Amino acid sequence: MSNTDESLHTTLSMDASSQPAIINTVTVALPQQQPRPLKRKISHQSTPVFSSFLRTPSGSNGGFFNNLMQRTISNRQRAEIQLQSLLDEPEESLPTFTRRASDHLPNENLPLEEVSKLLNTQTFVIERLVNALYSSTDDDDSIKTLSKCEVRKLTRALNSTMDVRALLFFMMLDEDGDRYVTSNELAFFYEKYLQGLKTFDANRLQEVIQVLQKKFHLDQKPRIDFEEFYSIVSKDATLLESLSQFTVHPTWFIKTPNNSMVKQSKLQRFFSHHCHQQVIYEARKNRLTIDYVKDNLSSIIVFILYILVNLALTIYVIIYRITVTRSHAFVVVARIGGMLLNFNCALVITLMLKQTILVIRTNSFLRKIIPVDNHIDFHKVVGRFIAILSIVHTIAHMANFGRLTDHSWGTYMFATRPNLGWVGGLAPLTGVILCVILAVIVICSMQWIRRGGHFQIFYWTHLLYFPFFILLILHAGNFWKWIVGPLSLFLLEKTYSVLTRYSVRSGRTYLHSATIEQSNVISLNIHRPKNFTFKPGDYISINLPRVALYEFHPFTISSAPEEMGNLRVHIQAVGNWTKQVYQRFKEMSEDDARENHVKVYRADLHPEQSVADLQAINKDHCGDDDGSEVYTGKCRMKFKKREPVVINGPYSSCARYIFDCKHVVLIGGGIGITPYASILSSLMAQFRASRVVCKYCNGINYNSKGLVENHRLKKVDFIWVNRDQKNFEWFLNLLRQFEQEQEYYLASNSNEKRFLDIHLYFTEIKHDENIGNVPLDLVTKIWAQVAGQDIFTSLKSKTHIGRPKWEDLFSNLISGENASTANDVDVFFCGPSTMAQTIRNHCATFRFRFYEEKF
Repeated sequence: MSNTDESLHTTLSMDASSQPAIINTVTVALPQQQPRPLKRKISHQSTPVFSSFLRTPSGSNGGFFNNLMQRTISNRQRAEIQLQSLLDEPEESLPTFTRRASDHLPNENLPLEEVSKLLNTQTFVIERLVNALYSSTDDDDSIKTLSKCEVRKLTRALNSTMDVRALLFFMMLDEDGDRYVTSNELAFFYEKYLQGLKTFDANRLQEVIQVLQKKFHLDQKPRIDFEEFYSIVSKDATLLESLSQFTVHPTWFIKTPNNSMVKQSKLQRFFSHHCHQQVIYEARKNRLTIDYVKDNLSSIIVFILYILVNLALTIYVIIYRITVTRSHAFVVVARIGGMLLNFNCALVITLMLKQTILVIRTNSFLRKIIPVDNHIDFHKVVGRFIAILSIVHTIAHMANFGRLTDHSWGTYMFATRPNLGWVGGLAPLTGVILCVILAVIVICSMQWIRRGGHFQIFYWTHLLYFPFFILLILHAGNFWKWIVGPLSLFLLEKTYSVLTRYSVRSGRTYLHSATIEQSNVISLNIHRPKNFTFKPGDYISINLPRVALYEFHPFTISSAPEEMGNLRVHIQAVGNWTKQVYQRFKEMSEDDARENHVKVYRADLHPEQSVADLQAINKDHCGDDDGSEVYTGKCRMKFKKREPVVINGPYSSCARYIFDCKHVVLIGGGIGITPYASILSSLMAQFRASRVVCKYCNGINYNSKGLVENHRLKKVDFIWVNRDQKNFEWFLNLLRQFEQEQEYYLASNSNEKRFLDIHLYFTEIKHDENIGNVPLDLVTKIWAQVAGQDIFTSLKSKTHIGRPKWEDLFSNLISGENASTANDVDVFFCGPSTMAQTIRNHCATFRFRFYEEKF
């Protein structure tokens, strides 16, 4: 070996302590021949200049020579040496699991589209990387395929040191390969990259690019080299964190063919699914712990009482029918079913007395001993039990009729001649009709109908309870004794509902405006009747006569009670009725809107303008200065021409408990955030009501004592999980106002803690640490540094990519300096049932109280 070669070898060996990747690779890498030529080979001509200094044997001055070596090799040269050693490494030197990893792939050469799927990123990103590393062997400059070996080596390079990853990212930006990144190259790369993200707002593209150019000093100079790029990134901890994610989790290395499900028959898949469900059932059964009992004590006690009452009634019928009347076994079974049906049919109507439930919810003592939050679930359980009892009752009577000889079986079942029952022998015939009605109600109450866009079918068939109870009174001689109490309450509630529903002071009103939001959401701004009062989180049933004359549909009120002039609801177009409402106002012409005195705003087309226009809604109504409507003379005629709305309610939900808690966590999935819109609006109104403006300096202060005295609530964590940022638009204005109000409050009350923390999760892009997400992560952090707000929402709070990590999120609530205790945390959720089950399980783990909104 020549002196020059010895010097080079000595230099690289002395640097091995700080860069281990160089030790055994450089001497092997240089002579290797690759199937595809690398675009650049590493040049070492600059390092031998110092060979005379490096011939000194190692000793006490070894540190000096190491430091000198660090100064003589630039960051780029060091990274290039490591990168080329990885790319030139012979295939037989790769780890065994790496060489065998891609055996299951069908082809030796993989198209770049397939490579991008393996590495979980955009094809554009892979094209940039490949064209930066390799020279094309074809006339075409672009490379279309990679061999399996090249993919494995690229993956190893992306999992290498930070120097290598930083260099790869820089080379990806350097389109023409001249070792510099220009302002145009940075702009072109991010234009292509961000256009590949469907969720990014294209209108902000140029603004984002300008911020990036400013961060990398490309607003002051035409180009930067790797040394300057590396210096900017390495001195910024947030950017360094982003760049550290420029890697690949080689999960495809360990993938094996899994055709077991494909080869399984339908019968095998059925039994496999059944076994899986059995495992889930066993896991749920094992959760019946002491903590679970404590958290659900009232529900467990009520359910036990329910079972005991049914058992007591069963025992009573058996003893009476066997010892007193000495009835046949079929008759005993039929009478047991009849007695239990009397009790359960009276109970099922009691569970849906909404005004009675409202009274219970407003009393803290009653709601602790009566589990009103589970009344809908209990209603479903009792309904299913009624269906089972009716089958048992009917079959027993049919079997008993078969053994009687006075009349034929058909005569007993469908004629009044046997004179069975207490009203004209109608018992058998009314029983048949009752079975048909009950079957229709039960089938049309299934979730796949109710939640599958066919709410109207559920709504109209459920109204069959009117003839059902009338026929049941005629069918069973003693049923009226069971139903008289619940039915009286029910009729009183219905009478009150009808009187208030069509009163102009409480239920009959009109529409101020409709706003077509993004993602198939429409918000209706309804004139608030003078005597209509509600609490945050309440919901109402709405009827729009010009859409469907008799249909009422429940929706949460998203405005605050402090907004005296209007009621606001947000409706997502998912069912027949909601789609009709959405299309009616979306397609309403200007002439029709003017004739009906309705303003239609298009937030889906002009979001900023619509927000400004909506601020003038409260002034746009006919009435006195105090906001009360005067229906006399000309104004009454004007009211008749407006878009009519009939509201029924308000009805309460578990959200009424929020102001009795100390630390609440509000979690919403998609449109399920509407109950918390009202709550946050109310909290912001209370903040503003506590403002004190100095008459001398016009400074803003807050009467914090008044806020504390109004409620126990000290901390709110607001979590919204949604598909993309477009779904946030209709609610973001409120969040921005609350953030600003909180900043004012904290500025004037330096001793106070943050009241509201906002956590927004954007799930369309998965949060995987890979090369595809790094450009986005980098630009979001740079935007937050320069603009001081989130790039998606313009809030100070960061929008998180991917689904929440509930365990980490909940851990942060009870850890840290200003954390709460688990006993102080109450979690409220409104959204998909699958998501509810996940959150409920985590709440049980962390000992948080869990409440779910159900309608």
